[in-house]
Amino acid sequence: MGIDLLTIFKNADLKEIGKTTANIISLAFKPNMKTGERMARAMLDDGRTLIKTITASGVVTETVHRIPEILSVAQRNEVIKDLAKKKLTQETIAAMLDISQSTVSNVLRKK
Repeated sequence: MGIDLLTIFKNADLKEIGKTTANIISLAFKPNMKTGERMARAMLDDGRTLIKTITASGVVTETVHRIPEILSVAQRNEVIKDLAKKKLTQETIAAMLDISQSTVSNVLRKK
C-alpha cells in the first residue's frame, strides 16, 4: 500500500501552524525498521519543517521546526548540534535534514 504524503499534511495542518498559504517544497516518508515508526516530513518555503511520526501502535506526534537554508557542511553540522540539544533522536534529525543517521552520529561524536 502506498503512502499519500499530501493527505498526511492536510491544509488543516498548515492553518494550525499559522500560515494558510504555505507552499510545500519537499515531501518525504521514511520508515524506521528498528522501531516500526514511520516519519513523514514536509519542508515549507519559509524554512519550517513539519514532522509527523507514527509509532508502530498508531500514536501520532507532530512537531514544527524552523531550519535555516544550509549552505555549507560546517553550517549543517551546527544545525545538527543545535537539533540534538533539543533532545531529538538521531533518526529524526537525519530525516529532517535528508541525511543518513550515521552522518548525524559522526557529527555529534566529533563535538
